Amino acid sequence: MSRAAPRSRWRAAAALALLAALAGALGGCALPLASGPPQFRDGKLLQRPAGLPEQARVAGVPFYPDDTNACGPASLAEVLRFSGVDTDVDRLKPQLITPALDGTLQYDMLGATRRAGRVAYVIRPTLGELFANVAAGRPVVVLQRLGIPGNIWHFAVVVAYDLRHDSVTLRSSTARALVLSIGQFDATWAGGGRWGFVALRPGDFPAEVVPLRYLQAVAPMEGVAPEAARQAYRDALARWPDSWVAMMGLGNLAYARKDYAQAAARFAQAARAHPHDGDPLNNLAQALLAADDLHGALGAVEQAQAIGKPNPRVYARTREQIEAALAHAPR
Repeated sequence: MSRAAPRSRWRAAAALALLAALAGALGGCALPLASGPPQFRDGKLLQRPAGLPEQARVAGVPFYPDDTNACGPASLAEVLRFSGVDTDVDRLKPQLITPALDGTLQYDMLGATRRAGRVAYVIRPTLGELFANVAAGRPVVVLQRLGIPGNIWHFAVVVAYDLRHDSVTLRSSTARALVLSIGQFDATWAGGGRWGFVALRPGDFPAEVVPLRYLQAVAPMEGVAPEAARQAYRDALARWPDSWVAMMGLGNLAYARKDYAQAAARFAQAARAHPHDGDPLNNLAQALLAADDLHGALGAVEQAQAIGKPNPRVYARTREQIEAALAHAPR
């Protein structure tokens, strides 16, 4: 680990499976290309979340019609504007359109969301979680695979569902309110791997939230929207007081702005909350080294090495740095 920044498993984004999501216009009658078992059968939602209402609609979602290759920018502009970001399709296109593909990749949708200061939380691939987010007032960007003509990848925004009347409503292409049966929608969504995400203001949480999943969604924001990341981590820590991952994130952000005392305090807090992992102590050692507390740094890295996992080679390199600094320190 270099002295430039503390090493943490939570600094980098979780690996995401990328599909070559070629955008296409939605029109005419699509023959869905289904994959995976259906999640709505005989008029019933399988694995229905407790308390999910029969129907829900997110009011006030903007609409940007598009019949070109810009379904990605259009869909993202809709959810970002809904969350309070001042943006539009033209401003998003340079970030999202990949010329060689004539479309947009999922990874770029998430990256542009983070740069806008919003948490890009990828939902689990279930209709239940998708509908729960709509019921909580959050529009969901989804990736569909359509069959008109050939295989077309398409981004759209789910804004409503109705279990009783078997319908899903989307902002899609040139349709402000495209209505599909739940089975039709699920078939197209399954063809896209049932991939979808919500764009959240820091401090907001998705329905059916998984803490680690949420924090992994915040981590990539550290380098592109640090203030938003800091707020998200703070609110996460208020919700989950024992979350050592949030403590580590706050420590990383403090280190990046050279507030080494605050960074050390956060890493020490994480070490107490998660005592069987050497990473917080290694990061503590790096913060103390940067603050020229060489003996404190040596003590912290010795504890990390005593634990020995999960990154013993990193701890050894940190110790080498500290011992080199001690060798050159005035006596």
